[in-house]
Amino acid sequence: FMKKIYALALGCAALLATSSCSDDKFTDQYQDPSKTQTVSCPALMVGVWQASNTWMNPVYYRYYVSSTTSGLFSGVIGHTNSKDRFAGAGQGYFNERWRNFYNTVTQYRVLETEFNNLPEEEKEDYRIFFLLGRTVMEEQLYEVCSAWGGVPFSEAGTLWATGDVEASKPKYDSDIDLYRMILSDLDEVNTYLNGRSLTANASTYLNAEDYVNNGDITLWRKYVNSLRLRVATHLASNGDLVSEARAAIKTMLENPGTYPMVDLNSDNITVPQTDDDQFDFDRDLQNAIENSTYNRMSGPMQRALNANTNNPDPRLEVLYDSNWNNEYIGLDPSETLTEQETNMSISTHGTAKYYAALDTSTFTRNPGFPGLWMTAAEVAFMKAEAYANNWATGNAKSEYINGIKLSTEFYFDLNSTGTYRDPLTPPSAAEVEAYAETQWDASNPQKSILTQRWIHHGAIQEYEAWNVVRRTGYPEIYFKRDPQSVATPLPLDRIQYPADEKDYNSANLNAHLGGKEDSWYAPLNWMKSNWYTTVE
Repeated sequence: FMKKIYALALGCAALLATSSCSDDKFTDQYQDPSKTQTVSCPALMVGVWQASNTWMNPVYYRYYVSSTTSGLFSGVIGHTNSKDRFAGAGQGYFNERWRNFYNTVTQYRVLETEFNNLPEEEKEDYRIFFLLGRTVMEEQLYEVCSAWGGVPFSEAGTLWATGDVEASKPKYDSDIDLYRMILSDLDEVNTYLNGRSLTANASTYLNAEDYVNNGDITLWRKYVNSLRLRVATHLASNGDLVSEARAAIKTMLENPGTYPMVDLNSDNITVPQTDDDQFDFDRDLQNAIENSTYNRMSGPMQRALNANTNNPDPRLEVLYDSNWNNEYIGLDPSETLTEQETNMSISTHGTAKYYAALDTSTFTRNPGFPGLWMTAAEVAFMKAEAYANNWATGNAKSEYINGIKLSTEFYFDLNSTGTYRDPLTPPSAAEVEAYAETQWDASNPQKSILTQRWIHHGAIQEYEAWNVVRRTGYPEIYFKRDPQSVATPLPLDRIQYPADEKDYNSANLNAHLGGKEDSWYAPLNWMKSNWYTTVE
């Protein structure tokens, strides 16, 4: 990692580590440091966002790594009982994910330095760009902490400025300290944006550069607070930050005027595809997904959606394509590998598959599929969980029903953007509410709420689905042990630190581990023990 960043730093005149970005929109917005004397905060903010592109938007690389890891481990993606299935994407891919994050951190350090070095009288023109760049970087920091635990941060991303490899090897920060920092920083951004009127320069630059919310400060506030709710909810069930997380949740949910959130689908934070795509779900993913096992309904998903019953989930037909018998069969861990392979090899029905697959019009052949950063349905389910646990005052069942309505509306809207088939007619609000009532378990509201949040995340937010299951044990999923694997016989609790760290930052890594094994099966601070069941 250190050698890679050093080469990039020198090769980019000590300014950039993202020479691979070539799309027209980004090139126009991000000045080439070899041709300019200065790099502005607005352009550097876009640099941070672009560095995070792979892990925030639907490109194939991300989908492959997520589906073979968090998608499989969370139970939202069907998998065969093949050898080494729990090894995930593999250490090479995990190493690349690590590098991608520290590319983002390096971009952020350039932005941070540029902003801090501005004359005081100029900072107000550029503060918004520093804060929004930091927010996106910290969303990624939240993700890597939830995969690995503690990571280098406070001393990371400085090699571009110093050129000193040895001096720039960063110490590790605890995930507890980093989560606490994220909660505080997001609160700071909301406070800054509350009632804020941007300077004329800031407004002009933001309108020109902001391809996410088009300069809409209200939407950015809603995203920041919804992201803070996601992080706080992640920490509120178990671990050292339970009290702080619950206090943040209570304050936010009981003061909605001060902490507006993504409450309607019209507020959803998405990155649309355009003619000068930042990414292209359709071209990058269609063949790869449709010709793999990573688009198949899982057994747990089949049961959660009440497929093949008289009371199916209203989202079923826009989430999955049925097989030739109009059945929604999930690829289930209880089957033998021979049974799975036999069923998957059936080819007498054209393109139809035995196991239900992701809906082609909604997902794999939808040229309008957006990058998805935050949805109103996720926010509603997080509110429902908070109310059910008395972390804040509110009606859990009402928000749970609202979440299912919002999720149904979202997926039917997404289906309507597809061009592969005619869009399906959405159910009425009354029909969706009636279904939601049938799925509410008053004796165990957490199970109902979290199962619905897991369904909503599904194949497009597999990482959050994995976080939900690891944190709470809901929905209740099971796996067969892999008897052929010694290293990874069961789903992973976390990801081992990558080879780059062991090769180039071993002293700091060993100090962080403190003599403990860098194990796939070391539950992180916020996790629930025994979050899944093993079956034979």
